[in-house]
Amino acid sequence: METFERASLVAKLADEKKAADITILDVRGLCNFADVFLICTGNNRVHLNAISDAIGTGMKRIQKRPALEDGHRNASWVVMDYGDVIIHIMSPEARSFYRLEKLWGDAKDVAWTPPVPAEAAN
Repeated sequence: METFERASLVAKLADEKKAADITILDVRGLCNFADVFLICTGNNRVHLNAISDAIGTGMKRIQKRPALEDGHRNASWVVMDYGDVIIHIMSPEARSFYRLEKLWGDAKDVAWTPPVPAEAAN
């Protein structure tokens, strides 16, 4: 599975757990340790953990394990490092304070559209 396919899978997994403001940034050429940052928002610590657990489970299904996970259980920011894809799951306050999209302002925003629910497609 290619980098952007994995990022889209992660976005879908986060969306299934109701993560907000899912953003995929192409940081190739700007960053020497990753190709993609995925940033999303969870409402509180429990929500952040639910999102990260769902992503971890989904990535294990495709035989991907993170090189590093940090921020679980009592943090306002969870980072999951899958090498070329780094996931930032942030509380609204942390996302507003750190403004990663602004910090990486030269990165290209990769279009991602949440799947249409089956009942809405009919």
